[in-house]
Amino acid sequence: MTNHHETLAKQAVEQFRQSLSDEAREHITAAQLEDLEQSIHLLLSRERDHFANLMEALARTLRSGVDKPELEL
Repeated sequence: MTNHHETLAKQAVEQFRQSLSDEAREHITAAQLEDLEQSIHLLLSRERDHFANLMEALARTLRSGVDKPELEL
């Protein structure tokens, strides 16, 4: 998992926390916010892997459509 994903996860959790009322914040523990951050981090990582797989499949498709040079002897 990348530092970029970690930063994005922390930002998302902080924005979520700030969107809550003071009363709601009192009911959510730091451990629960950390769990949320880890879940977001994991999902971002999975999405990156999925995107990488799609790009690899696209590259294979493009390579298979390239005309191969013919050797003329």
